[in-house]
Amino acid sequence: MQLHVLVNPRNPTGLKNRIDPFAVHAYKYIKHLSPHFKIYHYGVEGAEVDCEHINVPPITENGDTMQFNHVAGKEIQKRKNSNDIIISFFGIDNKFACEMNADCDVVEPSIGYRASGVFAPYRVFTSYANMHFFYGERGMLMNPSWFDAVIGNPFTVSEFDYSDQKEDYFVYLGRVQEEKGIHLAIQATEKMGKKLVIAGPASDLRHLGYDSVPNHVELIGYVDAEKRKRILKNAKALLGLTYYIEPFGNMIIEANLSGTPVITTDWGAFPEIVLEGQTGYRVRDFKSLLTAIESIDKIIPFECREWGLNFSDEEIHDKHKNYLNRVRVNDFYA
Repeated sequence: MQLHVLVNPRNPTGLKNRIDPFAVHAYKYIKHLSPHFKIYHYGVEGAEVDCEHINVPPITENGDTMQFNHVAGKEIQKRKNSNDIIISFFGIDNKFACEMNADCDVVEPSIGYRASGVFAPYRVFTSYANMHFFYGERGMLMNPSWFDAVIGNPFTVSEFDYSDQKEDYFVYLGRVQEEKGIHLAIQATEKMGKKLVIAGPASDLRHLGYDSVPNHVELIGYVDAEKRKRILKNAKALLGLTYYIEPFGNMIIEANLSGTPVITTDWGAFPEIVLEGQTGYRVRDFKSLLTAIESIDKIIPFECREWGLNFSDEEIHDKHKNYLNRVRVNDFYA
């Protein structure tokens, strides 16, 4: 069995393009599964992957994906066997190329997006919350699929330094937007007299209604891998107070791998990846948020790190390997 990996038709796959999570996911997927499967990668020029790469023209300026799909579909036809699997990292934007190769099974391996972007018969979701959300949107609550799976996002452990010695600040890491809970992070740390470091692509907070940066807040802008490592390992805790149904939340595991506990809201993927009272706290009102900040020293950094290791590249991609072998057998009773 061979794997034909379709990716973002806009950006090259590889670690240099970390702003695009699918570029990173596809790179890791190929790296860790290439010892087990013959893999071909179909994507735009500039990709850095551990398998044979086939250049495919990027999408046009008006956003039309048809040319990308047509070329990718033709290239797959040149290399495929009838029992191969097409890996669609970019959901419906890869659909036409898959339809051109209907004798291959299709897997979407990292679904953290809306149901409208999903088309494949074999689906891997990043959380049970997102899988159930999909079933609700698709009217599948009474007939879910036995061949769907949940596999969390993978993390390269060496990219994070563990420390049990914490400095006296809390950190917010991500997009500096209201729906990510930035107001709650600012208000709660101010109320508790704590410093808040905001690491995200913003030079000020005016778009959130602040005339100036509050005195207890340090705004450090976008952080590269090395700065992220330092910020996370030294923080008292990471605040992930997302308003919406988070499909995973990479920053949670990044913090845990650094030995840093987390405080999150209590919905989406967070009940699956935050162990209440062990790796952090999940909150549902402002009072419990303040209590969590006050109680954060009760969380043991080593336990955070141990939990984070469950999401290492090796652990996660072993689950993907097993899932692909199950798809290949395609038998409920096997």
